Amino acid sequence: MSIRKYIAYLHTVETGSITRTASELGYTQSAVSKMIADLESEWGVRLLTRGRSGIELTSEGETLLPSIRAVVKEYNDLHFAVSELHGLRSGLLRVGCFTSMSTSVLPNVLRGFHEKYPNIRLQLFSGEYGDVSAWLRRGSIDCGFLSLPVSSDLEAKFLLRDSFVAILPEGHPMAQEPRYPVSRLAVDDFVKLNEQPDCELDGFLDGLPQKPHIAYETNSDFALMTMVECGLGVSIVHDLILHPRHHRVVRLPLDITQFRDVGIAVRRDSVPSSITQLFVDYVLSCQSQLDNYAELG
Repeated sequence: MSIRKYIAYLHTVETGSITRTASELGYTQSAVSKMIADLESEWGVRLLTRGRSGIELTSEGETLLPSIRAVVKEYNDLHFAVSELHGLRSGLLRVGCFTSMSTSVLPNVLRGFHEKYPNIRLQLFSGEYGDVSAWLRRGSIDCGFLSLPVSSDLEAKFLLRDSFVAILPEGHPMAQEPRYPVSRLAVDDFVKLNEQPDCELDGFLDGLPQKPHIAYETNSDFALMTMVECGLGVSIVHDLILHPRHHRVVRLPLDITQFRDVGIAVRRDSVPSSITQLFVDYVLSCQSQLDNYAELG
């Protein structure tokens, strides 16, 4: 049986769309539908259903999915091994990441990886923690950067520690001080970043004895920094988002220590592909560089 049918079916499951699968794999929609129909006919089971929310796995499709993933993984590993024999090391790697990581230290890591393995094509998917975790579970990405700890169905390795810092307008009375006291949050106008529920920032702010005086709210990191730069208020952000420095704001450590640990994660229930393991090992080899990420800005 042609491996193309397995790949088309798996890609459809991972993307949730026959249209997108056809576009990304270079087929027509009817060709993808026929390959999946051929599998269903040959195996005598229904693999997918089409609902209002898109493509959904049947119970039979769910049962067979791990075996199909294993076949496609073995094929990709074989392709990579053959390319290694020719000194190429080629293939595709899909990486998920949250914004402050993808706009700060990650590009330097990707550049180094590309210089070492120029024939490996990389797709970067940017989203929030929940998005990256869901993409990993679905198989839409091969590995992802997440805040630690991760859920039990994922496995992650520590990379760096990212502190909360205060950002102030350049003319703020505290701009020349060594630290920003969190008690001032009840006095200063505060620009709050609205992210997904239960994020680290909300937990930190909720635990303060004096609640911040929220004057503005936004769901954009970059809008938040521009608002602070214009003097609308102060804010607290992850240090990563400030590198490289694009905004004229004053960065101050807080007078209490608060941080998040960041790691690189894969699915726990499957062995990473050769290319994925190559990338994870490379990222871990950059750990000392990542620990000093402030110097990269």
